[in-house]
Amino acid sequence: MNAVEKTVKSAGLTMDNVVSMTVFCTDLGLYETFNTTYKDFFHGHYPARAFIGVAKLLRGAHFEVQGIAIKTAADR
Repeated sequence: MNAVEKTVKSAGLTMDNVVSMTVFCTDLGLYETFNTTYKDFFHGHYPARAFIGVAKLLRGAHFEVQGIAIKTAADR
């Protein structure tokens, strides 16, 4: 999530601009752990989200996160 936030900020946006997140996870039992961290990055606005179980991720990672942020007219 830190990498997502860094990327969003480098585009001149905030996490409030994130409208969708896809999370790939190797252990669905980690959902609550991930959710606790996830909530720290959004305040009153939670984007649409998919949490998908996968068998394996690169470099032994437990999570892979993909987000979509939209620049609004107010952000220009």
